[in-house]
Amino acid sequence: MTIDKELIKTKIHSKEDITLKTIADIVAYKIYESPENMGPESNFLAAAEAVSQYISENFIDIDSFKKQLSEREGMKSINQFADMVYDYYQDKQLLSFEIVKDMIAKVRDVNLKMITDIVAYRIYQSPDDKGTELNFISAETFVSQYVSENFKNLRELRQCLSDLGKGSYALETFADLVYKYYCQRKS
Repeated sequence: MTIDKELIKTKIHSKEDITLKTIADIVAYKIYESPENMGPESNFLAAAEAVSQYISENFIDIDSFKKQLSEREGMKSINQFADMVYDYYQDKQLLSFEIVKDMIAKVRDVNLKMITDIVAYRIYQSPDDKGTELNFISAETFVSQYVSENFKNLRELRQCLSDLGKGSYALETFADLVYKYYCQRKS
């Protein structure tokens, strides 16, 4: 038997349970600070959904949730729980083509934007050069497609970049992978 998600969301939205509301606020702020920022209202709705989903999947009832929370130290336990929910949220955030493209266009993720710029530069240096604007549009499309097809969430992408090396070396290596996959395979 799982806890009803809608009941938890109602408690968050009605501020009936200040602990749940506080956790949702912290998660919403973490979303705000991340490349997934969708604006205050959408961030809070996503946070409330993540909190209710996490609790319903991991606790038998509200009392067991409250008991585990009370076993830790006050605000520290609330922050730790918010961190767990945010990690859960990130793991569940699927990277669709549209989401990645939006992150590049609005520079919500600097690494993705830099990778796109590098791919656009590689296109500029190739026989496929179509001018700055079209090169960037192509690069944005290639990066969005590659990332959305090969990574479930931003955590996986960040881990891949970390595995490739540090700083600009990792970004250039990743950009080369994208460029070779889309531009050189047709040759």
